[in-house]
Amino acid sequence: MHFAKSLLKTGFFLGGLALGAGIFAFLIYKTGAGEIWRSLVAFGLLPLVGFISISLANFVLYCVRWKLILDAMLPVGKRVSLPKLFLSRMSGFAAGYLTPGAQVAGEPIRVALLHDDGVPVKEATSSVVLDLAFEVTAFIVYVAAGLGFAFANGFGSGPGLYWSVLFISVLLVFMVGFFVATITGNGFFHHLLRATRLSRFKSVAVFERWLIETELLMSEFFIGKTLRILCVIALSLIMATFKAVEAIFIAHFFGVDLPVTDALLMSTLPGVSLLLPVPGGLGVFEGSNTALFELLHLPINPVAYTMIIRLRDFFFISIGVAYAVWRGEALFSRKYGHRS
Repeated sequence: MHFAKSLLKTGFFLGGLALGAGIFAFLIYKTGAGEIWRSLVAFGLLPLVGFISISLANFVLYCVRWKLILDAMLPVGKRVSLPKLFLSRMSGFAAGYLTPGAQVAGEPIRVALLHDDGVPVKEATSSVVLDLAFEVTAFIVYVAAGLGFAFANGFGSGPGLYWSVLFISVLLVFMVGFFVATITGNGFFHHLLRATRLSRFKSVAVFERWLIETELLMSEFFIGKTLRILCVIALSLIMATFKAVEAIFIAHFFGVDLPVTDALLMSTLPGVSLLLPVPGGLGVFEGSNTALFELLHLPINPVAYTMIIRLRDFFFISIGVAYAVWRGEALFSRKYGHRS
């Protein structure tokens, strides 16, 4: 059973990767490798460094939000420093980017690194789940705003947009249900587990009890912490809208002064592809940008534009993988070094 499950996951991963790589290769062929290269050279190295710097500043805000959530669950002596959270989140970003499910795949890495830093598993899991919930909800609201602008500007006739609306609506209902259940203290995930009727098995029943206790920790976060919650919400919205700033920055150095409405569309609609089970949205992200750029009549090479974002992501991934490997080697040495 375990082998079949692993085989299914591997097949799912390779299938998504092959699909994305095929789309990516087709877009390069259609656009022309030479034209893409000329666009990248025209963009320049200094603007690329500037773009990465802007993204790093935004990434720090992500870590500040995570720290606000985590610190509310821990005594002062157990709190983890912001630099450690920054590197742990980079490792989570790398894991999520390189596997299907960019928004969730890296979270177990974050929990594991927190636990290695001395944070109990329940508190680590609660903080990561809440951080992810605020992030996904802000992203959904931001994408919904982009879809609203798309329909308002006459881009709502394609079936792709209608499927995007349906997809985002389902996600929004799910997240609203999660927050309502968590804030009221009823819990969310253990009810889903009970619906499977697996709790009759002893091992699952033990996990369910652990899950209920973890959900109670998440519920306690919303008790008497109004200012902290408002800060978390504000940070979530700021970081979501930061994507429009990045779009304006990149477009400027491609020689286009982008209107705010176009920046909103460029930073939301293609982002739906990152929720699909394709590693890094490879090919699908490029294809979404190509279609949108044609609709907006933007004189920017869409593949070159996306490659600027990919170069930033590669920089982040390099930091995340290096830190994860270093922490893994240190953990292995602590556990087994005395045996050698």
